[in-house]
Amino acid sequence: MALSTAAAEGPPGGPRVNGRYRIVAELGTGPFGTVSLADDEVTGSRVALRLLPNAAAGRASAAEVLERMARSIVPASMAHPALVRVLDCGRAANGCAFIVTEFVQGRRLSDVLANGTSLHVARTLDMALDLGGAVETFHNMGLVHGALRSRNVMLLEDGRVKLLDLELAALRDGPALSATGSPSPPESLAPEQIRQAPVTEKTDIYAFAIIVFEMLCGVPPFRGATREAVLARQSTAPPTWVRERRRGIPVSVQRILTDALSEQPERRPFMPELLNALVVKAPAQATRRATAITSAVILAALVAVPVTWGIVALRSSPAPQAVYGVLPTVSGPAPMKPPATSPAPPVTRPTPPSMPSSPSHAVRTVPREPARRAAADTAAARAPASRADEDHDPGAVIDWLLTESSRRGK
Repeated sequence: MALSTAAAEGPPGGPRVNGRYRIVAELGTGPFGTVSLADDEVTGSRVALRLLPNAAAGRASAAEVLERMARSIVPASMAHPALVRVLDCGRAANGCAFIVTEFVQGRRLSDVLANGTSLHVARTLDMALDLGGAVETFHNMGLVHGALRSRNVMLLEDGRVKLLDLELAALRDGPALSATGSPSPPESLAPEQIRQAPVTEKTDIYAFAIIVFEMLCGVPPFRGATREAVLARQSTAPPTWVRERRRGIPVSVQRILTDALSEQPERRPFMPELLNALVVKAPAQATRRATAITSAVILAALVAVPVTWGIVALRSSPAPQAVYGVLPTVSGPAPMKPPATSPAPPVTRPTPPSMPSSPSHAVRTVPREPARRAAADTAAARAPASRADEDHDPGAVIDWLLTESSRRGK
């Protein structure tokens, strides 16, 4: 939709509003006016600029409402990170009302939930806490949004949420706009809105509960082709239990949503009570944590069992006993004799006599322990006794040397 030349100022190639905001492109239009992308030539940032519809553009009452509400809406929008910031509002040089907000890029929640798509329980609860905190901040400033719905919630790329259309709080009660009606679909309206009764904080509570229900189930709690059909369901049938449509929903969440969707506003909770009931861990996270804890306990038990068994075994086992044995004699190869250069006459040498029993032999003949006896038997089996073994007996060698010396001396 092209912008009216009466609502803009400046050269045709770049229409300006209030001598500061240069229109770049149109973003959308509806009962509450046209929203355009604009450049703030003072700060150099991109902004979203809303111009009131032609039916109200020439009426001073709409601009007066905006100027009056600007004193509250602008500072309130800066009080919570999930609220879109309202930067400026007022009248253009020709008297038309305008509102300037920060330009937010992302996906609208209504587009994410299209075709009955639902969100993860943990993700839903996190988003609900952020969105509910923004609504509570708005209420604490004495303001009512009055147009809460999934289309007015923007999901940013970093996972945060932004509540849009705060400026509609200033336009909702304007007499010039009363005839245009609410742009919200009937499934997003509270019963008092369909009946065209005054809206309060409890109206936002009802609309907020519808958004949480949609995120969990993919559909609104009450559906109908017309406002009358939706109102009939809201008045006669209780809301469908979330736990019937989605498994793993905490009981506290089910109860608080049922209370928030009550037809009578006085039976609905205020936002602090509602948010307190949503501060729960998703069952999937709790189950994973419980599984991790159980696994850790089992692993610790498995590690403790062998350690405990080892300690008991060390305490109950007897002290080790020293075992003595005789090392087996390892017989090596016989020493090599030098080759004979010439035949020599045989030399007759007296054979050394066998040594009589001596103390060393007596010690040898003492019966050994079974282990030592077994080792000796093994050594005897591996290296059988020979004449050469006797020649290595020190006593016999000494006796033989003495005898040989005495014989030669004669």
